[in-house]
Amino acid sequence: MDLDETDLLILELLKQDGRMPVAQLAQHVKLSRVATNDRLNKLKKKGVIKGFIPLVDNVSLGYSCSAFLDIEVEPQHIEDIANTLAELPEVIVVYLMTGGVNLHAHALLKDNHHLSQFLHANIYPIEGIRNVHTSIMLKRYKTDLTML
Repeated sequence: MDLDETDLLILELLKQDGRMPVAQLAQHVKLSRVATNDRLNKLKKKGVIKGFIPLVDNVSLGYSCSAFLDIEVEPQHIEDIANTLAELPEVIVVYLMTGGVNLHAHALLKDNHHLSQFLHANIYPIEGIRNVHTSIMLKRYKTDLTML
């Protein structure tokens, strides 16, 4: 989809405040509320805007262990394993990758003990997994979920 400067400005403003009212967006982009709302609806309909979600601080919810799992799987099991991982409530991201591993997953857990239990109960028993390399995030420097 071709986006003009106004569309990009709307997206940038929503990136800063996803709850910004349409009237306020309209003031910033110098369009009427109706015209701005029409642009928002077009961006949603075309799939540029997938939805609006809060960016939650997981540590404040008691999930201080952010684990990244690089998983090597047997090729015939990739889809099944990816779907199984996606169903686990602790797993927030699952990607199909190129390179030495097939799947990359990001899981949020309470602590290292919870991570150990999670791996032994939910990951290691999955048929078709050859190897799991687990890394724990020590510090976050940036979280930006958009390309703007």
